[in-house]
Amino acid sequence: MRTLAIGRHKEIPGDWYDTPKEIWAFAQPRVAGGPVGIARRFLADNGERLGLGRVRGKFDRPRVIGSLGATHVIFRQRHRGRGIFRAYVTVHVGPDGRVYLCKNRAVPDAQLNGRGSFALGASRALRKARHALRGRRGPLRHIGATEEIWFPTRARLRPAYRLRVRCEHPRGEWIVLVDAMSGRILSKYDNLSQVRGIANVFDPNPVAALEDWRALRGSVRARTPPAAAYRTVELEGLTGNGYLDGRLVTTGPTRHRVHRPDHLFFFTSDQPGFEEAMAYFHVTRAMHYLERLGYSGSRRIFKVPLPINVRGTRDDNSWYSPGSRSLTFGTGGVDDAEDAEIILHEFGHAIQDAICPDFGQSEEAAAMGEGFGDYFAASFFAERKPPEYRNLVMSWDAIEDDERGLPRLRRMDGRATYRAFEKGGDCHDNGQIWSAALWEVHGALGRRVADPIIIESHFQLDGFTTFARGARAILDADRNLNRGAHVRWLTAMFRRRNIGPL
Repeated sequence: MRTLAIGRHKEIPGDWYDTPKEIWAFAQPRVAGGPVGIARRFLADNGERLGLGRVRGKFDRPRVIGSLGATHVIFRQRHRGRGIFRAYVTVHVGPDGRVYLCKNRAVPDAQLNGRGSFALGASRALRKARHALRGRRGPLRHIGATEEIWFPTRARLRPAYRLRVRCEHPRGEWIVLVDAMSGRILSKYDNLSQVRGIANVFDPNPVAALEDWRALRGSVRARTPPAAAYRTVELEGLTGNGYLDGRLVTTGPTRHRVHRPDHLFFFTSDQPGFEEAMAYFHVTRAMHYLERLGYSGSRRIFKVPLPINVRGTRDDNSWYSPGSRSLTFGTGGVDDAEDAEIILHEFGHAIQDAICPDFGQSEEAAAMGEGFGDYFAASFFAERKPPEYRNLVMSWDAIEDDERGLPRLRRMDGRATYRAFEKGGDCHDNGQIWSAALWEVHGALGRRVADPIIIESHFQLDGFTTFARGARAILDADRNLNRGAHVRWLTAMFRRRNIGPL
């Protein structure tokens, strides 16, 4: 096969190089062989289209990752015997042996002009890295080997050292890139993120658990729900040190955290230990759910344990930090970690970042992040809530809102289409367009079909994605997981909502 049969394709130009960053929506003939052979054949037939030229001969041995519905072959680029930071090409092969997406982040031939020596030396680079992390308490330990790599800039490749430095307070494992000639810090980021205990929790919240939810309204600080609002649960995977530290989750970043040598974490919602038990239980259970979907072992999404600070701010705000790969919850109004749907909303951001690092760097991607967080929480708890609450999320956090009937922070069943997307608007408001589309998928196909294809779709997105690309990725995921059984319905639904796919 000399040339690949392309029916139609889209090319997305890169910011720095005049080469396509993605090729998709093409018709490729079936090719015999394994995923690596298929991927190599694809690159051989499309090297000129991708602007690879002689670059194809400068890839490492490919890394192969299998997700639930596809195989993803990653070729990392080298120059003069050393790797290039974040320079790669991925070829995504469906279960039918056809390539359905190629993502290209390779540095083209014309920009492979790296010069300079590694004159700084590894020991001086380590001192520079430690200095860049000053202010953290405890020893800064260098782990692993110091790697010599090339760091791409707009002008040329720069020689650099890549180091890992572990610190204890706050806990982190930093990857630091140091210019090998000047000593300047080019990049740094934190790469971190079986005993059974017993606890009282809300599952998901008192509003759903109690018939007379109006009696819960009143003074936020004085409110303590009755015993019927709580559920006694097991806390799995504890390390046995008396704290809420486990295989998958730790509340380590929380100040003055609770210590129970007997692992009995019985608290009411007005006691500080309650939020820790809530966060530990619900995030651990959600991670087990992802494992049951198939994201375990070599397909595991997260580096664990995931750190959680349940009292990280006095503001009425919570967040997931891609830099520290941790969750933080606020205590303004109703403590956010008292509402399990807020916990899993923020965990939804962690899922996206684990699959697609730094997700949400454009307006549409940010809105999709908020929409997916709402969807994941609503889907996870739908069967645990009375029917009248299933289209509502975060009712406990919004318990003091007297103006909208049943309390909720947001709804899932909106009818707004993409035409209502407001440029420069609030990402949570825009996100309800995306969450409503996902919720319609949930309603039509059921959780067992909807959750896997929606989560699987993130493997082909990036930090600057759009609603239309998200829709296309969901169609691809259905083709890979379900042989396209729902593609016709999904396409009609997304088009009716003016989303695409494009």
